[in-house]
Amino acid sequence: MTQVSRYPLRKEIEHRMGEVFLDSIGMVTSRKQVENFIEDLLSPTEKVMLAKRLSIALLLLKQYDHRTISKILRVGLETINKVNRSLQKGKGGYQMVLGAVIRQEKYHEFLQKIDDFLADLLPPAHRDWSKWRKERWVTKLRNTKPF
Repeated sequence: MTQVSRYPLRKEIEHRMGEVFLDSIGMVTSRKQVENFIEDLLSPTEKVMLAKRLSIALLLLKQYDHRTISKILRVGLETINKVNRSLQKGKGGYQMVLGAVIRQEKYHEFLQKIDDFLADLLPPAHRDWSKWRKERWVTKLRNTKPF
């Protein structure tokens, strides 16, 4: 559970801390920088907690039901409801980020379908077709995301 000191900060200090925090996040541009920043900033528990919230939102956007999400991610229904309320009444942050994730997934699926179609039309010459198809199937399963 998140803990904040019971001793309140002055409002201007709290405001300035928020500005520095948001500016710091905005300065991180590459995936490696994000990884290093998150590694230094968050504890392992905090990283899992935030990743679960994002995953809950992603699954909700993909129309998974609450009980299924609860079983997949091992989270309580109240946590799912909180994320759902943020999706419904929040400021659109989840939709902005996860919309891009979903578009990227659909783009990769589209490219994979084209690749599969072309591979079926033009299989490799001088190869064992059954072995080739089995290798393609194994590769496809390996690249499949859990949700």
